[in-house]
Amino acid sequence: MAILKQSDFDARLEAARETAAKNKLDAIVVFSTECEPAQVRYFSDYWPSFETAAVLVPAKGDPALIIGPESLTYASMRTRIPDIIQIMDFRESSQPDYPGSKLPKWTDVVKRYKLRKIGLSGYFLFPHVMMISLAKAMGGMKNIVPADEMIRPLYMKKSPGEIRCIKAAAKASEAGFKAVLEAIEPGMTESELCGIATRAMTAAGAESTGYPIWCCSGPNSCQAISRPTMRKVKRGEIIHFSIGAKVEGYSASIGRPVVLGKCPKSTLDFLQVGLDAANMTFDEMRAGRRAGDVAKKVHRYVIDKGYGDTLLYGPCHGTGQMECEYPFLETSSDYTLEAGMTFMQDMFMHRGTKDGFRWEDGLLVKARGPAEMLSGYGRKINVLDR
Repeated sequence: MAILKQSDFDARLEAARETAAKNKLDAIVVFSTECEPAQVRYFSDYWPSFETAAVLVPAKGDPALIIGPESLTYASMRTRIPDIIQIMDFRESSQPDYPGSKLPKWTDVVKRYKLRKIGLSGYFLFPHVMMISLAKAMGGMKNIVPADEMIRPLYMKKSPGEIRCIKAAAKASEAGFKAVLEAIEPGMTESELCGIATRAMTAAGAESTGYPIWCCSGPNSCQAISRPTMRKVKRGEIIHFSIGAKVEGYSASIGRPVVLGKCPKSTLDFLQVGLDAANMTFDEMRAGRRAGDVAKKVHRYVIDKGYGDTLLYGPCHGTGQMECEYPFLETSSDYTLEAGMTFMQDMFMHRGTKDGFRWEDGLLVKARGPAEMLSGYGRKINVLDR
């Protein structure tokens, strides 16, 4: 049974409608791609495949899902928005001609909704060639306003249903890592281990991975963002896993280092400082605290331990429809933590190009006390005698 209800989507659309009116816009258009589907899925539950998509939310009137030429039957069976518009601009990137097609153009959409000025969220994803067509229909770029910052407040605090989705994704992520710990042996490839994790997550209720998960071993472990290779894992090296599941559009992740066989003391010390800093983060993520102050305290701990040069970022970023979602929690962050915000505690540290690791788990900011940890399986220094 689905966690999210039609009423959840209706409330989101109403909030977007109010945002458009407040900013004196005729509509807000949110745009998404196949690999970054968050905003369109947030408002419509539709996740484009091959094509791109948008949701048009007018200040007055009913919203519409905008899709490409091939997805009508798929979208009709997925969307929470009954009105669907197909346009050629949202076709797949290989640009088929679709001879004989008579799909509406941006000029038709603009005329139908009497659009004079719109806000575009997903502004930094929107392709230039599409922007040319949209701007021409709108009478120039002056009538298209970046709207990502307008939309962000709608999803920064999560509803009870959203929190249930994230918690379910966190549990499925744990299942992926548990399967890895049970199966891993020297000589297995990074890609093979990612396959084991993926199978376990989907068997545990995930609809898909929350992002392209990775296993990075030895020298590959210094890569904060990566993809698995056919490299075989070895004893005595850091094997870094980032494993995340998606449930009803919501993502979670766990990040863990693993060492097979004997672990050098210098590596144990390195891993322990990261884990201690990550654990500190959960205690510091309290409602009412300034985000930047939390980041500074965690960074100062790592620096004082002599590992300041290993920090890449951290200690948190938002999570929701995107596993790495606004807001980030950095030393420059100037917002206040509030109950109902969800984050990934995400601490990545690396020793140059030698090796590195990530500790990562979801957290929920509570009205009182430290943050609630959304996953914790294997949250220790895993040195396996294999």
